[in-house]
Amino acid sequence: MSVNVLPPPRRITASNLPLPSQQATNENAEPGVEVRVDILENAEIPGSNGVLCRARVATEGKIPTSNDGHGEIALHDVPGAGIVLPGGANIYYIDVAPNVEGTMHRTTSTDYLVVISGTLTLLTPAPKPFSIKDGKPTYGEPVATELRAGDVVAQRGIAHALSNRTNEWVRVWGIVLDAETNKVPVDGAGGVKELEDAWYAS
Repeated sequence: MSVNVLPPPRRITASNLPLPSQQATNENAEPGVEVRVDILENAEIPGSNGVLCRARVATEGKIPTSNDGHGEIALHDVPGAGIVLPGGANIYYIDVAPNVEGTMHRTTSTDYLVVISGTLTLLTPAPKPFSIKDGKPTYGEPVATELRAGDVVAQRGIAHALSNRTNEWVRVWGIVLDAETNKVPVDGAGGVKELEDAWYAS
């Protein structure tokens, strides 16, 4: 098992401070700003055998968000695999160990992934329909798209896997937004097919 050599990320949180009581009648008073620096815990994702680490940055339980309060901002519990926060946003870093093939899956979310360091490989099914037989997809060899440092991918409810096919650790910053039910039109039938969350067998 490869040891994660990437440094733990820092989170800088800047918040408005309360106005003191002597400013209560001052219509021109503006709040001071607190800047808080935290070193984030870079924890192994359960069940990943040490090849995936996640550092949680922030959660927002709803959109629009609230900027009330200051100091340490609590994180929401994120159900399931810890990816999608229902009705809100989940923001985190993910570190991927060298020579790791990801698991193909789909979540009901819109994801923005920014590669911070290293080269990530995004795997997607080919641009044609496929089926699930005996729990396995029939899309054959997935399409591989290399993502380099500075690249951003907008994932719109698609089946995908994230792999690291290099000898170096990869760091990715993810913003995951809860989404409406994934659905696609059925040509000629005038209807739609709704797409459930899925984890495909390899």
